[in-house]
Amino acid sequence: MTTSVAAAQPPPCGDAPLEGERVALLIGNSAYNDWEWPSLKNAVNDIDYVCAAFAKAGISPRIVRNANMVTLDAALTRFAAEAAGASSVVIYYAGHGFEYGGRNWLVPMEAPPATRRADVEKRYLSIEAAVKRVVPAGAFTLVFVDACRTTEPVVRIEDVNVAAGDAASAPLGLLDIGQGAVFYSTAKGRPALDFAPVGSPVSPFAAAVVKELAIPGLEISDYFKIVSREVYKRTHGMELGPQQPFHYGSWFDDYYLVAPPEVPARVAPGAVFRPLSAPPPPPGAAAEGALRGATADPLADISLDRLAIEDEPMLIADVLSRHSASELIALADGGHPLAQQLAGYMFSLGVGLKRDLPRARGYLEASAAQGFPAGQQELAYLLLENDPSPEELKRAYDLYVAASNAGFSKAKTHLAYRLAAGTFGPADFARSQALYAEAAEKGHPAAIFALTYFADTRAANLAQLRTLAATGNPEGNHWLCEAHFAAKTLPGAIEDCGIAARAGFAGSRAILADAYAKGVGVGADAKEAAHWAKLARALPELRKDQRELIAGIGE
Repeated sequence: MTTSVAAAQPPPCGDAPLEGERVALLIGNSAYNDWEWPSLKNAVNDIDYVCAAFAKAGISPRIVRNANMVTLDAALTRFAAEAAGASSVVIYYAGHGFEYGGRNWLVPMEAPPATRRADVEKRYLSIEAAVKRVVPAGAFTLVFVDACRTTEPVVRIEDVNVAAGDAASAPLGLLDIGQGAVFYSTAKGRPALDFAPVGSPVSPFAAAVVKELAIPGLEISDYFKIVSREVYKRTHGMELGPQQPFHYGSWFDDYYLVAPPEVPARVAPGAVFRPLSAPPPPPGAAAEGALRGATADPLADISLDRLAIEDEPMLIADVLSRHSASELIALADGGHPLAQQLAGYMFSLGVGLKRDLPRARGYLEASAAQGFPAGQQELAYLLLENDPSPEELKRAYDLYVAASNAGFSKAKTHLAYRLAAGTFGPADFARSQALYAEAAEKGHPAAIFALTYFADTRAANLAQLRTLAATGNPEGNHWLCEAHFAAKTLPGAIEDCGIAARAGFAGSRAILADAYAKGVGVGADAKEAAHWAKLARALPELRKDQRELIAGIGE
């Protein structure tokens, strides 16, 4: 009896044959010998931890633990054979690694810390070669790399003559994988922490990867951003922190680790929620937090001030970590103006739900009809972004004005920008500046940045951005980078550009690339310039003027 029960137990995660079109190869090397290589207590823990999360997401995993070169070679051969029909392949590596000869290498268990040029390929595993070996033609490739990228050489190449111009080993660099994405646990020149806080059984990167994988419907670029902010938050204030993951890549279609749910269109009965024209009361205030004749508002902790300032994908991720998309849509169908605005945003951009512009507009129209400022602002934005007719242009203006008059700072910032750009007629800089000032008073970072363009408000608003950056919010660093670049005082903010570039801000990456190309605030370095230019171009939100700024760098 005992034998038959034991035989019926499923194999441990990562040991079963691969199934389906989505597969993952998870490699973790922990047991380095501590005198040639520092051991990494949590690397194997990490891949065991992410294994269960990938499996739950419908990605069939294979684990390779503490492998030498022979074991790795055999594992790659087996995986390649089983993954031959896959449409997407995830490769996750936790361990030591380095770059040499234009390729990136992971360090097997028995590998020495020093070798000769001719022996590099025999002793270390090229990550690029591994990708080519196991990923079928046409499959989407997603590579996670959790390894230190500090400047100290991980491997010494004994027969290179650096003085004569030979290239030595370097921190892990940019992988060339074709269609797909690479997600590094840390920025170039920075360590990857094995734990945070001290004593954690997994790395902060693995912890964030798993935590955010529980949220369905995040397109991979949004997923990267949310994981990066979580790692930054976990490591901010630590001795070697903060740790800033970053990603780059090229892909044409939306890719989801966990697909967005199908939420059929319906009209469900429900309580009528009153519009939130002011920040809702704290959750504990039952008398004020409950709506007339209804239960307490499940979104009562999301105020208009928070809606105005917080990055939308981050806000959506927080909401979906507590409420399913179906629950949110049910609230919207029941008349909740905030749920309608969130649903409209999600459908319009494909965040948490499949992109569906007609449904997006329907929910935003419903939210705006209730006089909800965030719904009005989002509807105005949607109208302007989709080739508006003259009537829609006027309506967008009216919606922005209504939301601005209700005190919604994001609408004030949007309207200020449009007025200065002449979207609704002749440019009106005086009114634009006044609206920016009102939004800045509410703490809207983009408005604070805009006010640095005006001489009479520049110093005070630079100080506000510095305060924001000091709290650990890299958006403050980003806007400082942009402001000093515009004012031609970049050397005073080059560190801010570095922080924001590592945090994934497209504009800061472009500015940093230009700085390295011209030697502004940093030593001229063509390789670093090409590095940051490539990362900037990988982000679709990079502005046209910034693409022009880095044209030709590294191309």
